[in-house]
Amino acid sequence: MRYLTEIRVKRLLGRFDHKIAFPRQDEFIILHGPNGVGKTKVLELIHALSEPLQVHKIARIPFGSAELVYSDGSVLEVIRNYQETLPLGEQLEKKVRQVHLSLRLPDVRDPIRWYTKFDSDDINMARVREYLSRSLAIEQVGVDLWEDASGSILSTSELLEIYGDRLPASAFRTSQEKRIPSRLREFLADNDVHLIETQRLLGLQPPRTSHPRTGRLARSIKVEEFAQDLSRRLGEALAENSRVSQELDRTYPTRLLAAQSEFPDEQKIRARYAEQNEFRRRLAEISVLDEKSGGIIIPDGMEPWQKNVLWTYLQDSDKKLSTFRYILDRVNLLQEIVNSRFLYKRLEVDRKRGLKVITDEGAELSLSMLSSGEQHELVLLYDLLFNVSPGALVLIDEPEISLHVSWQKRFIEDLRRISSLVEFRSIVATHSPQIAGKWIDRMITLAPESE
Repeated sequence: MRYLTEIRVKRLLGRFDHKIAFPRQDEFIILHGPNGVGKTKVLELIHALSEPLQVHKIARIPFGSAELVYSDGSVLEVIRNYQETLPLGEQLEKKVRQVHLSLRLPDVRDPIRWYTKFDSDDINMARVREYLSRSLAIEQVGVDLWEDASGSILSTSELLEIYGDRLPASAFRTSQEKRIPSRLREFLADNDVHLIETQRLLGLQPPRTSHPRTGRLARSIKVEEFAQDLSRRLGEALAENSRVSQELDRTYPTRLLAAQSEFPDEQKIRARYAEQNEFRRRLAEISVLDEKSGGIIIPDGMEPWQKNVLWTYLQDSDKKLSTFRYILDRVNLLQEIVNSRFLYKRLEVDRKRGLKVITDEGAELSLSMLSSGEQHELVLLYDLLFNVSPGALVLIDEPEISLHVSWQKRFIEDLRRISSLVEFRSIVATHSPQIAGKWIDRMITLAPESE
């Protein structure tokens, strides 16, 4: 597997040169520094240089050039500059942003090069209008005027400056991107990058509430979206369990009759059954299975035929229960961390609603009523546990937002536990020295002195 091991950025924000080492053996590094040195822009650039390639975001980031160095010797270089265009008639002179990519591979002698440009003509305003109206409750109120959810009136240029980084790739024309060399596209596809932004509490799906002035759908709450997502995942796990169970039950008699003549001893059979019962108990805690269903009594001094029946049954049970392993491990860790943070309430799992919060008095509390810090904690943990693929590079921007200092101090330990389960590496950008804590040796300072 290929790992990112170094990031070099020149003229970031027009003035900073940053060189960031990410040793292969380290599962995370921490970028620390004051406002205005480009921590967030570094994360956005790394994310934009993954698949799908986000040329519109690369073009908007103020930098000169950058290199991403990988553990196999590969180097991905990107250069961003301007091209002046001549005025045509009354058309005003404008600057077209150019993006040059160069990929050097250890097994290829010549670099793979690709070039494209980006300007206002590449914006598909029909898709921009559709997305802004549906997802961000922003309405076009004039030829060049827009009203956002706060009631502010913005010009198109102001709108793109504020919300441009949140627009999907479909809002930009991609005819040039289709000509990306296949080897370069394959390389980008292998770079699985997951960005967790500061605006992580805002959902992108149409919610249930309406904009007070326009009547259009307003932004949803991410924690509620994730609750629905968990409900969906639980349903899928149950469906897969049903499919596996039906297949095993259908072939059970044939496999039972064809089983081997030698079987584990009685002690091993009992131990395996006890392990499965503990697994069922954990599933019952998250409302997936009924803990009391399916119990059997293992007789003493079993005959060979009894061992045959029980061992075949236990092997089938392992396969059936394994359909829940992925979701159970993640749900258990989510609950363990969250319930060690929340005061006077606990997080529970509900098969139909996904997540619910119960107060210490037994009353249910709406997820939207959680504090900002509690929502940030829950959303961040859920995202890491359920939305990150094994082997991915996770970029986390300002995890300390709305978190109490005591929670900040425990963040890296939480991150290490989650990354051990999911198997990812991460780059954390923060202003808070509390985030680093005892891991100060993993902290890289981006400061004006690096200019």
